[in-house]
Amino acid sequence: MSGAAVRVLELNRHLTEGGLGVQVEVLLYDPSPGPGPAPVTGWPFPCTRLSPEDYFSFERLRHLVLERRPEVLVVNDSALVVRCGRQLADLVGASLVHEMHAVEQGTGRPGRGPGGPGGVQAEAIWLADAVVALTGRDLRHAVDAGAGQVSIVPAGAAPGRVSGGWVKDGPVVMAADFTRSGNAQALLTLHARLPQDIPVAVYGRFPRSLPPAVPRFELQGPVADLGTVLAGASAGIACHSEACGMRAQVLAYMAAGVPVIATPQALAGFPRTWSFALVSEQSAMADLPRLLTRLHGHPSRARALGRRGRRLAEGPLSWAHVATRAASAYRAVRPTRAGTQPHPGLRMLAEQPATSEQPTGHEPAADSAALRAAPRREGVRVR
Repeated sequence: MSGAAVRVLELNRHLTEGGLGVQVEVLLYDPSPGPGPAPVTGWPFPCTRLSPEDYFSFERLRHLVLERRPEVLVVNDSALVVRCGRQLADLVGASLVHEMHAVEQGTGRPGRGPGGPGGVQAEAIWLADAVVALTGRDLRHAVDAGAGQVSIVPAGAAPGRVSGGWVKDGPVVMAADFTRSGNAQALLTLHARLPQDIPVAVYGRFPRSLPPAVPRFELQGPVADLGTVLAGASAGIACHSEACGMRAQVLAYMAAGVPVIATPQALAGFPRTWSFALVSEQSAMADLPRLLTRLHGHPSRARALGRRGRRLAEGPLSWAHVATRAASAYRAVRPTRAGTQPHPGLRMLAEQPATSEQPTGHEPAADSAALRAAPRREGVRVR
């Protein structure tokens, strides 16, 4: 499953089980490739997996929303917000929350309000009653795009699943999507430069051409729960070359009490990175062997990095803490149904029914042209 889908399910699990008085239901559309359909059973809330036909049909989504009549409709996909999210929310007098999982690439600089150079995401931010951002960087982007209310709700960790902690002779664990060229290059660099006596365990998707190029490494493929394979590891490696929310791999390393070695991009959004991680500053993590040597040569520091990371994962970055922040954000925007007024953007869209065709890429839907005249918001509330 994609990281976004996992975040949605875990966050709502803790919203439901945390005694926060929040009733949730998830309509899950996960287009990421995988070895079969994602599970939708076993969660403490109703969860329905949507097909592409469901997801790209306004009439089908309209039926699903009318059946459930939510007070708050949370939509992660900016293209869906622009296509029909505002209309779906106003059908039942719900507040619309756009949850940003990252600043979308290729959309240009954010613009103040619709019609600016920020593209689809900027228009989604403008249409929503409130925005949930994972990081301070995302929050600044939302404010620049004209958000009326923004809350930071970071990604969460699930500590306590394994008894981890640093083990000097344990394997170096590297988890990533190695079908991405930057991650694959980092793995090739590590294979070429790392001493042969250091064991390396690699988890994640990879192309067929990769295993023959790294014969000393054991490529395990995807793993359902990364935390279960981190007991006894000597380090967790995050080689990502793109800043995208808060990386689930880094959170898993922290929760297991394993010291982290990561690129600056992989650590984007995390607080006090100096306290739990060593930062690789060279292309393709060419300095990784030197950083691993530093860890092995200073056991007390390696253990301290692992302990501090776990402390963060058990406190401000725990799912329990994150769910409390999410519940507060949703309550702050929850509408009073009586007298609910349609969003000004919807009034302009009313004469242009949403299309049921699947859009190509992330281009703005035809509806977006009607948003150009929406009145500019004044002021922003940050939570």
